[in-house]
Amino acid sequence: MELDSIEDLYENALMMGNGESLEYRGLSVEKVDWTHPEHTEYAVFNEDDEKVESLTISGYDDVDDLQDYLDEIADYGPENLEDWTSREEDI
Repeated sequence: MELDSIEDLYENALMMGNGESLEYRGLSVEKVDWTHPEHTEYAVFNEDDEKVESLTISGYDDVDDLQDYLDEIADYGPENLEDWTSREEDI
């Protein structure tokens, strides 16, 4: 099943089954198996199906915060997880 919007993802993150995903700006946000039931883990993949981030959707205060973070990832366009986590950020 593919989700329709970031709002849909945010509101239903805990109830989605593994493998359900949202396509957003060249990213795929997919629910993955996670052993801690109090958190719901989603993997973010780029257009080359390289994992670039892991997210706990319930860790965001609201849907706008989640969308802002996904926009940041999409704008950067990381090649892989190492590229994203080692990026230089302006302080």
